[in-house]
Amino acid sequence: MRTTPEITDELHRRLNELAEKVATLHWDLGGLTYEMAIRDHFRLDVLVRKAAELQEADAELGEVERLVADADQGVGGQCRACGAPHSRGAAYCWRCGQPLMLQAQATLVGAAVVPPPTAEAPPTLAPPSARALSDGTTVPRRG
Repeated sequence: MRTTPEITDELHRRLNELAEKVATLHWDLGGLTYEMAIRDHFRLDVLVRKAAELQEADAELGEVERLVADADQGVGGQCRACGAPHSRGAAYCWRCGQPLMLQAQATLVGAAVVPPPTAEAPPTLAPPSARALSDGTTVPRRG
């Protein structure tokens, strides 16, 4: 089992790596855009791919910043689905969207939101990646 100082040191190391990566990706995306502009030949697929890479790194940087800020109270853990770190109290993984507190959510939702079963079909809960329509069906959200 790792000690709290080891975890804190690892978080600070990761924070510095991500901050440098995000800065480099910003620089690269700006340079790439400039080069395309002066040649009057834009490749949106390339720009979108680079922007998505920057967005993912920036999201991870934000989560690690929250983890470092909460380090004195302890680290929350890692996502069981994708292994991404998460801060204490996080309900969903910032990377894959999976619920982090599955057992607690099921208990709370079952007690507070779901009505008792009737002769009709039992109610269904939409995953966070879906949206409910007025007729009760769900449609997956676009990414």
